[in-house]
Amino acid sequence: MKTRPPLPLLFPVAAAALMSACATPGLPDASPPAADDPIHRHALVRQAAPTPEWPRLREALIEATLSTPGITISARDAKGLKIEIPVADGFTSGSTTIRPSLAAALDTVAPALVNEPGVAIKVVGHTDSQGSEMVNLRLSIERAEAVVTHLTGRGIALERLSADGRGEADPLTSNATEEGRARNRRVELLLRVMN
Repeated sequence: MKTRPPLPLLFPVAAAALMSACATPGLPDASPPAADDPIHRHALVRQAAPTPEWPRLREALIEATLSTPGITISARDAKGLKIEIPVADGFTSGSTTIRPSLAAALDTVAPALVNEPGVAIKVVGHTDSQGSEMVNLRLSIERAEAVVTHLTGRGIALERLSADGRGEADPLTSNATEEGRARNRRVELLLRVMN
């Protein structure tokens, strides 16, 4: 008949076995992964984008848009710019389809913006007051989204872009005349530092 060792003798042996099983083995090489290692690239910390030089960017945008009438480039404040693009005939009526005139205007500003990875771009759509306020709000948002899609097709990273719409809420002038309504239909690109 087999006899078991006394219980007090088993406890230290079991505790030692448990401790060795839970111990973390040492890593043979704790150096960080190489930057060109495709498996570990996602784990690397992304470097901050360079801070934009707003006066230089403003000059580049003004020069790029000299031959495109109606576009205005203005300073929002010391930390950003606003590009205002009239879209009186930039979209098919009641639609989000970008017409050639707006596409050409966006194509003039895109190259200067592609080269500024530190700049975030918020696209804001505006409509006139014709039709329902809710329809205009939805249309302005969808048009801003169409502009975002166009700009990503021109090489601007999607992570730098966002879309919003104000509908008829922020008119530049009265909607009482066709000229006023045409002026109120616009797209604004609000440029700020990437977070």
